[in-house]
Amino acid sequence: MDTTVSGPPSNQRLVFLEALGLTMRERYPEVGARISQFKAGLPPMLRLAWHDATEDVGCDLSNEGWAFVWGFDPRNVIGPAGDLVSASFAVANVLGIRRHPDR
Repeated sequence: MDTTVSGPPSNQRLVFLEALGLTMRERYPEVGARISQFKAGLPPMLRLAWHDATEDVGCDLSNEGWAFVWGFDPRNVIGPAGDLVSASFAVANVLGIRRHPDR
């Protein structure tokens, strides 16, 4: 049995950001989500937009594990990358969305 994996290894940051983008679109269909990839060695960023509001979300690895952060700032934590629903709720609040699926 051949277990060889072809292609480059997955970028864990990108995997978490894609998952958050999908969660945002499922829970808040009116929100736009797009991942930006930069050249100069910067990590990918998820840009979320609703009406005139936009927010950039990054993903950072710390001693506590992967976490979503505002922009590139690892000190400005949104929440654990494993809790997509809570992170999407926090982002929606900052974007100005007051209607939430679970509330």
